[in-house]
Amino acid sequence: MGLRAWRRRLREYDEITNVGPIIRRYFIIGAFDGALTVLGIIIGAAAFGELEAHKGLILSASFGAAFALAVSSAVGAYEAERVEKKLDIRTIERAMLARLSEEHREAFRFAALLSAFVHGIAPLLAALLPIIPFAFVDAGTAVLAAIGITLAILFALGAYLGNLVRERIVLTGLRFAAAGAGTAVVLWLFGARLL
Repeated sequence: MGLRAWRRRLREYDEITNVGPIIRRYFIIGAFDGALTVLGIIIGAAAFGELEAHKGLILSASFGAAFALAVSSAVGAYEAERVEKKLDIRTIERAMLARLSEEHREAFRFAALLSAFVHGIAPLLAALLPIIPFAFVDAGTAVLAAIGITLAILFALGAYLGNLVRERIVLTGLRFAAAGAGTAVVLWLFGARLL
């Protein structure tokens, strides 16, 4: 199948299933979860201290959490969407008093798979980007860079959503970044009190 035919089929699947808004939501939710999960690991480690000695542990724990979150998100999204799409098919067939075509059924299967892929890849990307500095610079600098990268990711997610609904993108972006900054402060204070 050529690229043009593949793009046409994707458009048809989207028209049948309206999967676009679903994958957009899954991407935002997954990326937000991934970014904050790894931020929590990094801030928790920073509050503990002795960062340079635990740099490998931070990388390993962050990667492990990112991978587990990606698998959890993908499997959860697939199973939830698979069931929802089956319910959609039943509802449509009952209303039409006829069985849907195989093309329609294939479109619903594709929508479930695409939703799962997006919901799995989004937290992985958003979680791995902040830990990259730990592979190249000292741990103290890496923590600051990771916080900056995480806040930039959150800002970009908020700005994107703000742009969709024609809100002030800076304000929406700052709201998302504030959620990350607030989380970092709470985790830092909580971690410092444990020591």
